Amino acid sequence: MSDDMTAAGVTDGDDADDKMLLAELCLMAGIVDPVPPDAIAAARSAFAWRTMDAELAELTGDSSVNPALAGVRGVAAPTMLTFDAPGLTVEVEVLEVAGTRRLIGQVVPPGASAVEVRHRGGVTAAPVDEVGRFSAADIVAGPVSLRCSVGDALVETDWFLA
Repeated sequence: MSDDMTAAGVTDGDDADDKMLLAELCLMAGIVDPVPPDAIAAARSAFAWRTMDAELAELTGDSSVNPALAGVRGVAAPTMLTFDAPGLTVEVEVLEVAGTRRLIGQVVPPGASAVEVRHRGGVTAAPVDEVGRFSAADIVAGPVSLRCSVGDALVETDWFLA
């Protein structure tokens, strides 16, 4: 087998030709048979409704954007975030631990039965104690959102970078 052949027996040139052909076919399909605008609107609407069963908790506090601390020297402090929804506040501290993240938080008022941490690595369950505290370790760095079960209600936070 020659050096320019891959394990599947396809040369790199063939791969580039395939990509170009696929791009031309996509362009042609868009011209000959475009996606109907109603289908695009329905898809966007369905995506927007994916979390309509949950109340959205809005980010109201973020220690990483506090201008009063600009120019202060020292070790990087953990990020403190506060999310508010009607009748519920979620406070969370994001710590970097050996390349992953650990979230330590509190649901106010207490009464949430569980918090789910949604992140790149999946969903991590974080049980809530009687005073509303929770903790989740080994969270993959990147976008994170919290989903809190409070009785029959669900509250979700905005996505944030952890």
